[in-house]
Amino acid sequence: MNKAVQLLIAWDAFEEKHPNSNLDDFCRFFLSQNKQPQPAGVQSRGLLLKTLGRITSAFSLYHKAAMNKTNLPSPDLFYFLNGLAFLGEVRKTELINYLLMEYTTGMEAITRLQKEHLIQERADERDGRAKLISLTEKGRKTLADCYEYASKASEMVLGDLDEDSIQLCIHLLKGIEEKHSKLAIELKNKDFDNMYTQVCQADKE
Repeated sequence: MNKAVQLLIAWDAFEEKHPNSNLDDFCRFFLSQNKQPQPAGVQSRGLLLKTLGRITSAFSLYHKAAMNKTNLPSPDLFYFLNGLAFLGEVRKTELINYLLMEYTTGMEAITRLQKEHLIQERADERDGRAKLISLTEKGRKTLADCYEYASKASEMVLGDLDEDSIQLCIHLLKGIEEKHSKLAIELKNKDFDNMYTQVCQADKE
């Protein structure tokens, strides 16, 4: 088969699978493919998760040290402030679910942030029983300081990658991140066997 035809067929298949992608995304994906033998499915998945886990562990170590340079009471509270900056004014449970945290752990962190006047709460006008939380001015300023150090931590981990490589990684993993961000919230209090069954069913849909 003509190589140009093969390229067009590959592009068509990629576009069908990733309808919101552009030509740059396809080129990055196409160039990333090779014919070298790959480990079996279970092995390759394990290797990828090991790689991601080790990278995440290294980043967590750097990030924790970076947050210790800020005025945060605890390094992990960065994620709550950052989550609120992204979500805006929300209920406490919405923030906890967004962060994939356990309820008790999340509520303890939110209470601590309130005591430090980094977040504030008010009654939800649509539901008098519910409370809405948001960043205070102090919280926004603290978060801005955190971003400066968080950026340095991310540079330490990903500074050797060029922009195209980073965009390719984002493109390849984005669907998995979106899928499991939703599923993990729905399944976090269920037995593993139920989790496994529902995730596998979702894969077939």
